Amino acid sequence: MKRLFLFLLVLFASAVTALWFHEQAGYVLISAGDLTMETSLFFAVGVLAVMVVALLLVAGIVRRVGAMPQGMRRWLADRRAGRSRDQLVRGLARLAEGDYQEAERLLIRAVDRSETSVLHYLSAAWAAHRAGADGRRDSYLAMADKADPDAQLAIGLLQAQLYLEDEQWETAFATLNLLQERYPRNPRVLEMLARACEVLGEADRLLDLLPRLRRHADMDSERLHALGLTAATGVLEQARRRGREALERAWERLPRAMQEDPDVLLAYVDGMLELAPGSEQLEKRLRLALRKDWDLRIIERYGRLELDDPERAFNVAEGWLREHPEDPVLLLAVGRLAIRSSLWGRARSYLEASVSRQPSAEAFYLLADLLEHLGERDAARRAYRRAAEHAGGFRALPELEGVRRQEPATAES
Repeated sequence: MKRLFLFLLVLFASAVTALWFHEQAGYVLISAGDLTMETSLFFAVGVLAVMVVALLLVAGIVRRVGAMPQGMRRWLADRRAGRSRDQLVRGLARLAEGDYQEAERLLIRAVDRSETSVLHYLSAAWAAHRAGADGRRDSYLAMADKADPDAQLAIGLLQAQLYLEDEQWETAFATLNLLQERYPRNPRVLEMLARACEVLGEADRLLDLLPRLRRHADMDSERLHALGLTAATGVLEQARRRGREALERAWERLPRAMQEDPDVLLAYVDGMLELAPGSEQLEKRLRLALRKDWDLRIIERYGRLELDDPERAFNVAEGWLREHPEDPVLLLAVGRLAIRSSLWGRARSYLEASVSRQPSAEAFYLLADLLEHLGERDAARRAYRRAAEHAGGFRALPELEGVRRQEPATAES
């Protein structure tokens, strides 16, 4: 509608202008050397208008002709890009279908004409990996890095994922450490690195990662707790091999929340019982832990203490019997501490009470060794048989080796 109105307006203006020029009496004289031309003003203006229009038409034609090669190139480029996209889609479809060799062929065939060559290389790397061609896989990953340096995170994640699937744990660990330095808060990098640490036993590295995992990784509380337990117990186990001082330093390094975890505490306690069973600090920590939570595993470890003053630990444990008189684990622990305190009669009664409530090879063996020490050989043999019945040949416990060398007590203090 606008164009029609504009056309009518131009037509009206042209008619008015023509009538005006027609009514004018003027003329135009053109002289060039010996040539002289005279015409009316109306005719001269008309010729000039025709010439202007002709020049504009010629200029337009020349411009269109000049643009034809560029347009042809653009058309060809669009056509090649379209074919490349088609082959990318077909390659991804073959990859999803499990036809890895055909997928790799299609993806690489169109990579030179694609505007997203990095996607071709990454997909081809996945296909080569699935086909078992690790050499081509690594080559495609390197090409992807050259094609788009800004895609280092995506390339590195895929590379690490493929290494993890192939159980190349050390290589994956190295790759993920580099990625974590560059992208310290990336959730996927953190989760994959935690997995590699877990498999490789890199407890120290896993312990360092835990704060970032809690802040940035999308993990549920159970998984985070399991990783924390793995890290803490691993650190303590590695420190135990280096000695008591290393174990103490590792324990102090752990956050308080980890120290209060019963499983972590048990790992520390077991190490200390091996390296320093007479530690007063260990006895204190066990008592404090039992105040917070009555854990039979802690009770069992308390009975294995070898303090310089064993009667003090015995009196503490015996006091707990007022609240837990029927607990077989506590009775066994008190009986063990009574043996260390050379309280043979009490040791016998507590051990007999323990096996009557919950028969176990360990309790029967302690009782048998004690009876043998007291000279009651027939009763000792019966206890040994019961121990063998419950465990199939239970080994002697170290705390009784000293008992055998002592003289039988005639009376209990």
